[in-house]
Amino acid sequence: MEKKDDKHIPGNGDEITEEILRAKKKSLKKHALGKDTDTELEELKGEIELLRQELVHYKKLEDDYLDRIKRLHADYDNFRKRSLKEHGETVLRANKDLIEKLLPVIDSFEQAISMGEGIKGGQDDFLKGVKMIHAKLMETLSKEGIEVIDPHGKEFNPHECEVAVTAEDAESEEGTVLEVLRKGYKLNDFLIRPAVVKVCKKS
Repeated sequence: MEKKDDKHIPGNGDEITEEILRAKKKSLKKHALGKDTDTELEELKGEIELLRQELVHYKKLEDDYLDRIKRLHADYDNFRKRSLKEHGETVLRANKDLIEKLLPVIDSFEQAISMGEGIKGGQDDFLKGVKMIHAKLMETLSKEGIEVIDPHGKEFNPHECEVAVTAEDAESEEGTVLEVLRKGYKLNDFLIRPAVVKVCKKS
């Protein structure tokens, strides 16, 4: 009677496995009939060849699965980088919108300070308090990446400044910023508002 303890091997190599099992059963039958050693060796070689084919088959499956895992990992890494970039851009836009709304308040602070210095000579306690509040506000904004554009005395930079008026100045070269009429601001090198300036122009 034939033993029925051969286990079925699942997977895409089922056909190869079944062929191996049939070859084993056939070998057992021939051995029981008294086949010679040469015949049995040939049958064993056939089984070994089938095992080699099955090994190649499963190696191919392994390579395929590894390739899929690598692609999934690359897709996830790209997704993560894209998400971080989009998050950063969202935060930058939100900060930019907030700073743009604060700029008129900052301008009003500076106008009030300028007027107070002209009237009180900068010695009034209330004016000192306003200066302290303004300084604290600017310190907080600076920590968030806000930078004031102050090109006074420098060469005019069209990427950061707008010309409101030109004037002659014997002591300055043409293109030099003579006066900042309204300060400009940047957020982490991103221009929020250009500085409005007076520029030297030779006749």
